[in-house]
Amino acid sequence: MELKVKLQEPTMMDAMRETMWYVDPEIQSLDVAAGVVHNSKWFSIITADGDHHIGACTLYNYDAHEAQLGIRIGDRGYWNLGYGTDATLLLLQYGFEVMGLQRIWLKVLPENIRAIRCYEKCGFTRVGKLALDGYEFVTMEKRR
Repeated sequence: MELKVKLQEPTMMDAMRETMWYVDPEIQSLDVAAGVVHNSKWFSIITADGDHHIGACTLYNYDAHEAQLGIRIGDRGYWNLGYGTDATLLLLQYGFEVMGLQRIWLKVLPENIRAIRCYEKCGFTRVGKLALDGYEFVTMEKRR
């Protein structure tokens, strides 16, 4: 299967684009920052041809066994086209194969149906709910 994206170390230009996406009201409404981040491994999401930075993803609050996953496709031109699914699959591969994790989990707002659909396509299952910083989240996990 040929993937539509690749992951790479973020550049300064990537970070500047991320800042612009972070202040987008619609993106903020779908991807709220809640909780504390103790450590993280960030990647820029780049189109497979290497021409366009379209988002970012991370494994964070990791230890030897598990991590949380976060992803944002900031460029709206790439929404609903499978780019988030491919990036999630690559990040899962990195977490399980490179980091040796046994469990990767995430929290997502219940109204972010597009994200939930993406996570389910990638093999995540719903495991519960989490109230954090005034938000209600659905929690999902994937085990090795």
